[in-house]
Amino acid sequence: MKKIINSVLLSLILIAMLSGSISAQTAAQTSPVSGTITYQTFYDNLSPYGTWIDYPTYGHVWNPRIDGDFRPYATNGNWAYSNDGWAWESNYSWGWAPFHYGSWLYDDSYGWLWVPGYDWSPAWVTWGSVDDYYCWAPIMPGVQVGLQFGSWRPHAFYWNVCDRAHIYDRNLGNVIEGRGRINDLAGRITIINNFNTTGLHNYYAKGPDVHDVEKYTNRTINPVTFKDVHKINRAGHQGNVMKIYRPSVQNPQPHEFRSAEAGQINPIRNEGQNPSIGRAEQRSNIESLPTHIDQGAFNRGGSFGGSGRSSFGGNGGRGGGGGRHR
Repeated sequence: MKKIINSVLLSLILIAMLSGSISAQTAAQTSPVSGTITYQTFYDNLSPYGTWIDYPTYGHVWNPRIDGDFRPYATNGNWAYSNDGWAWESNYSWGWAPFHYGSWLYDDSYGWLWVPGYDWSPAWVTWGSVDDYYCWAPIMPGVQVGLQFGSWRPHAFYWNVCDRAHIYDRNLGNVIEGRGRINDLAGRITIINNFNTTGLHNYYAKGPDVHDVEKYTNRTINPVTFKDVHKINRAGHQGNVMKIYRPSVQNPQPHEFRSAEAGQINPIRNEGQNPSIGRAEQRSNIESLPTHIDQGAFNRGGSFGGSGRSSFGGNGGRGGGGGRHR
């Protein structure tokens, strides 16, 4: 009997060791290798390029300080194909964050607002097609990727549309259709249901089949290879290698932000709502919001958790920051 018990115990130990080994291998394969950051990295690195706003429902959101027409996944960037799907390659120095983490919301009072998130992907967009066009739109906060794609459709204002022959152009912003043409096409766009999973097992859209793109563009497309880097300033494109900064993310809050109340927001979500305010007035609206500075954050070094309000932007917790500080 004693031999049998010892044999069972040994088997259980071996099973536990094997399970631990498999788990460790899986974690090594799926975890980002660019290290770990808190949301403070988002706040500190993006603050020089825009304004943080404490926004009802979604917590701290960021508005880029850009004059003129700005559209996420359209302005100052292009699509690069990888074996993980179509990746947005931004020419903005801050593009490593808002186009690979989180989601975007358009508020007519303030313009485009980025809602930070925890999970990295090549791009957080939904893809579609209509006639001879490829179409893509940033994912709105609250959309569960993979679960709601069958029933959720972006507002017409969110869509970017370009001729299939130009989807691989470097100056993509120059070939995107005008707003009137997009409005005419939006109701007939067919969603491309082609998904992959992130390191946190959240779904994202991979985009159109590369062979179809090659056919329409009459070009051979060689996939870029992702190479993780440990510093933001080392991200970029070199040859056929896309150097990316994609650390795992934790969540504190910004040192300085402005605060919007429920009566001061006008998010564009549903058909029938149409943007009407110009960029200059939007910036004025933002500058008129009260500013809050958390002096304690400087003393704590930025490594603290949010308090109070919880805010999530969909697909496994891609959402806004911590609680309010008045």
